[in-house]
Amino acid sequence: MNNIIEYGDETQFANGQSSRDLRDNPDTAQREIEDLRERTDSSDGLVALRRDSDEELERHIELPERVDGDHGNSGDSPLFSRSSKRVLLLAMLVLALGAVAPFAWNYVQSYESTDDAQIDGHIDPLSPRINGTVIQVHAEDNDRVKAGELLVEIDPRDFEVAVAQARARLELAVAQVASAKQDYAAALANTRETDADNFRAQRDAQRFSSLLDQRVVAQNEYDQYTAIARVDAAKVDSSREAAGSALKTIAARQADADAAKAALDQALLNLSYTKIYAPANGIVGRRTVELGSRIEPGQTLMFVTETDEIWVTADFKETQLARMHRGEKVTIHVDTFGRNYSGYVRNLPGASGDRFSLLPAENATGNYVKVVQRLPVRIEFDPGQDPEHRLNPGMSVEPSVWLR
Repeated sequence: MNNIIEYGDETQFANGQSSRDLRDNPDTAQREIEDLRERTDSSDGLVALRRDSDEELERHIELPERVDGDHGNSGDSPLFSRSSKRVLLLAMLVLALGAVAPFAWNYVQSYESTDDAQIDGHIDPLSPRINGTVIQVHAEDNDRVKAGELLVEIDPRDFEVAVAQARARLELAVAQVASAKQDYAAALANTRETDADNFRAQRDAQRFSSLLDQRVVAQNEYDQYTAIARVDAAKVDSSREAAGSALKTIAARQADADAAKAALDQALLNLSYTKIYAPANGIVGRRTVELGSRIEPGQTLMFVTETDEIWVTADFKETQLARMHRGEKVTIHVDTFGRNYSGYVRNLPGASGDRFSLLPAENATGNYVKVVQRLPVRIEFDPGQDPEHRLNPGMSVEPSVWLR
């Protein structure tokens, strides 16, 4: 078996290497061919072929300086290309940031937001206006109630008795008014009667005075009629005073009747207070009253959180209020549901939160540290966004006020 195969002008070696691979260095190639032919002529050609093939595979053929130079130039070219691409990408990135930066800056300056905000609402305490014993409680904690719904009942029997007594006193007072009016009518009649008697007595006195002048009647008879006239005149005055007194009695009896009617109204009110109703649509919370409890006026029985009217109280920093105005649109992100609601700024604050605290800060001392104050802004929800009343006071929100 030979390890050299010749095809015309080309010599093929057994290890797959041809003479064409060594054309760049002809002298070296010729020596390699002659050496291989000599070793092939030996008796153990197959062994020599295997050994020479292994040696040829491990041999390193040094290339001329021209070849090394060419490979050096080709190695530098990809590195230069990669550096150029990086510089180009960096330049394009800078240009893109420069183009987007004004729009991003305008967007950041177009709104003010804060995470120091929560939903607020009216929380109505329920307390009795009378004392009594609770006989029914119709609501539990977290129950949804409607305005006018019965929540608590107090034992009404004592108040029903009070109503009956007040009604009886009123009827008595009305009867006394009627009696006083009758007395007044009688006094008026007596006055008219005495007026008539006085008129006749005065006429008789005048007539007897004329007869006395004519010496027709005696002096004692004239004195008798004169005395009767004076008595009748006094009776007229007395009857008129009695009529006036009767009229005043009517006024007094009428006042008593009015007082009795007011007492009846109060008794009826107290009776109505035995039933405590929900003041508005809402949710019951912190119920403290129990069946059979003895309650007093002003004692808090439970709370009703209104659900029809809620808003957001956002505590913005004072530096964020310079461009904020009433009526500006607001995007309200509710953390509980992870969704946004729309609203608007209803009112701007009148004072910072610390002004309403129990002990406001005093800055007139020697040690003073300036602190950025927060002022509460009231934000209203646009109607129709919460038909199921899932938004409740106390929920954390993040409002963003879009500035004009």
